[in-house]
Amino acid sequence: MSDFLKLYENYIKMLKSDDPSERRSAIEEFMAKDIDEEIAQLLTSALIDPDKGVRDSASITLTYNGHPSIPKFVVPYISSTEISVRNLAGEILLRIGEPAIEPMIKYLEDANDDDQKFLIDIMGLIGSEIPVTEITRVLDNSTNENVILACLEALGNIKNEDSVEKLIEFYEKNELYKPTIIEALGKIESQKVLDFIISKYNDEDELTKFSIIESLGNLGNEQTFFFLLSELTKIKGPLIWPVISSLQELKQKFGLDLPFDESIKNSILYTLLEAEQKYKRAAASLITVFDDKDILDALLKIYGSDFETDENIKPAFFQLSSIVYPKVANLIKQAPENLKNLLWLLKELGEFNNFENLNELSELDKRSLSDAFILCLDNPDEEVRRTSVELLFAVNLETALVFVDSMIEDDNIWNRLKILELLENVFDPRVNDVFKKLMNDPEEMIKERAAWSLAQRGITV
Repeated sequence: MSDFLKLYENYIKMLKSDDPSERRSAIEEFMAKDIDEEIAQLLTSALIDPDKGVRDSASITLTYNGHPSIPKFVVPYISSTEISVRNLAGEILLRIGEPAIEPMIKYLEDANDDDQKFLIDIMGLIGSEIPVTEITRVLDNSTNENVILACLEALGNIKNEDSVEKLIEFYEKNELYKPTIIEALGKIESQKVLDFIISKYNDEDELTKFSIIESLGNLGNEQTFFFLLSELTKIKGPLIWPVISSLQELKQKFGLDLPFDESIKNSILYTLLEAEQKYKRAAASLITVFDDKDILDALLKIYGSDFETDENIKPAFFQLSSIVYPKVANLIKQAPENLKNLLWLLKELGEFNNFENLNELSELDKRSLSDAFILCLDNPDEEVRRTSVELLFAVNLETALVFVDSMIEDDNIWNRLKILELLENVFDPRVNDVFKKLMNDPEEMIKERAAWSLAQRGITV
């Protein structure tokens, strides 16, 4: 037994215990302790422990202990037939980073296609230039399309400029490779790459064009910005989305002005309403004219779907609250998916200045708002009901009092308590009758609060 093993004899014993909690404790003890290769190998064997907690502890210890032999013991586990073990080994190697690359390169030599792809993916994500030569060797010798795609993607993730020629060489070899190669080249910023992908644009199918346009946001220059603007007048459908995204990147990078004409507006609207979230985010950040009816409608329809977008567009809602209130009222009546978010928005707009902005509304708009909130009073979502009650009290107290008897039948105790709180600020004889009804509430807390509210008005029951 080595000196290390003698020193840690008790922990080694715990590692071999039948009790998972003891094995876990022993593994965690080694996280910040000096170990030798024998202990490193023993710890690595815990990656196939039947207990998930033990495996998780092993993952953390192997990641952060720092002993140089750990990666070489972890690498073979990427060949496990158990996907969870394979993925766990991959996560450890990725977190260890550059010190894990040499053992991975060595393992590549005799690895099958699946393992090669897996290891090359990890090396690409680590981003070090150390494995470029080996990845290029695999790329030149492999006949497996998945392995080749992994190599192409990894070279892009590593951002190695010497790989540009190799990526361009593979461009015409297989249509399947083109989008991946474009994406990879897009991560390697150089004029040569920009010239190459622009030269290929007109001859490619929509999928490859999509990749080309996306890469231009990172690679492009001021001329690229105007090229994309001209493309926006010609293209239709989902190709518009990456154009909007790349225009936003280039606008931000070079401080360029985007003309807000009808073509741009329609492209932004289409992206806001139809695209994936990352493109919606870009479209929202390009908007400079918020009081346009169509733009405002679109922003309200997507509100609540993405925090970053919400924070960018919310200031416009505050500036245009007199327009936003009636628009939201109409949306609420259509039972939108983002109903709760819209109600929260109106509450936030109102509370910003104690609902003084409601004075800017016409009586017709206030009535429309009241009608919208009334529709929400029997919504199955308790937060929708609670927020609509609060808003109804703020917009039209008289209407709120008409519906208060049905409000206090809410099956959520916190909603009934909120109604009580709202009524405590209303000095109308009808309110006393509501408090008396709440004295019969099944919840003691509601009863006590109702009695207290009556007592504050000098009424004892």
